[in-house]
Amino acid sequence: MIFIVVATLLFTPRSTRVLSPAHAAARGFEYGLVQWEISNFLDKWAHRVKVAIPGVGSSTEDKRLRLGRYFDLNEEIATANGDLDREASSPEPDRDLLTSFQEDVDRLAKERRGLRNDVEELLESAIDGVLRNLDIGEFGPLTWPPVDFRLDPTPRVLVTSPRDRIERMDAILIDSNITLAGRETVEEAIYYQDPELSAIVLGTGGVATFPTVIPEDRDLLPTLIVAAHEWLHAYLIFHPFGQAYGSGDMTTLNETVADLFGGEVGRLAYERLTGETLPPPEPFIPERDPEADPEEFDFRVFMRETRVTTDKMLADGDFKGAEAYMERRRLELQDHGIFIRKINQAYFAFTGSYGDNPGSVSPIGEQVQELRSYVENAADLVKIVQGVSSHEEFLQRLEGLRLEQDELDEG
Repeated sequence: MIFIVVATLLFTPRSTRVLSPAHAAARGFEYGLVQWEISNFLDKWAHRVKVAIPGVGSSTEDKRLRLGRYFDLNEEIATANGDLDREASSPEPDRDLLTSFQEDVDRLAKERRGLRNDVEELLESAIDGVLRNLDIGEFGPLTWPPVDFRLDPTPRVLVTSPRDRIERMDAILIDSNITLAGRETVEEAIYYQDPELSAIVLGTGGVATFPTVIPEDRDLLPTLIVAAHEWLHAYLIFHPFGQAYGSGDMTTLNETVADLFGGEVGRLAYERLTGETLPPPEPFIPERDPEADPEEFDFRVFMRETRVTTDKMLADGDFKGAEAYMERRRLELQDHGIFIRKINQAYFAFTGSYGDNPGSVSPIGEQVQELRSYVENAADLVKIVQGVSSHEEFLQRLEGLRLEQDELDEG
């Protein structure tokens, strides 16, 4: 599919291509998806062939030791980067010290890259084992699609929305190495081309390429959760549910189901790897917990209130007032130690795609949670919805399960 898309773009005369303001502004900053796919797909499978040779691959015990070292390195790299940033931002930075800190970061990053093949295989195996236990993705002796991911810097995404409403339009992958100045240049270029558009460049938690791209610098549990989330996107593309992604509410449905599935499968994989038993996850609560301290700051409630108020102001036609309000709320977050570079219509258009995100006002988060309560596990939920291609069909499935539960309760 990637080959066909690239070939079409390469051999279509440039004059017939009409670039949107977002695509025009992103030129030169795009994520090199095809090159990434080619290099990483070949590298990972070459490694698998190599370790299949008797006596060449690492033992499971060696892989576990490398796993521990990999996540220790994440902490060491974070500390080294902090030292580098502090010195760089000082009034008179010491050049020798900057060089030393940068060498530390480069050395640690190189060691981490050298461990990732074995770490990826161990994590992939743990997730694969959980999927088999849940009876999802089995294709004879294989899991389809294979659990295959690369620990790497994830791309950023350029998102646009109309300024008079919150609606996700363009979503373009951007190079992960783009600077802050580069992000602001792209966003400003879109505004100059079309003042009616809101734009933002945000980070991504993962991308469902093949192999999927998973952040390289997270702790073990979040890494497993994201890997399971992205695997489900790859699985669902072979079913109507995933194929309808991008159509109406189906984006939010896909992302919300993947969040729930990733959370459950990731936790099971963590327990499988570590032998620990995790406490149950906190339930999704869209409003303030009535038992919570009313004086305590609640980020979820704060962002939900911000989104609801912004929607109301936009509906009243006051988009400039809404933008000023979002900026005031962003500054207010800083008083609570939460730093977000920009909050605008495009920001909410992206975060609102996840039904359990505080920036979402969609009922889908609660609907997916309700459906989950009627089945044994997240894999059963996926099996129920994978044939669905619209929100209306999803609601019909939910209503059917609701009636079945009512009958059981009455019986």
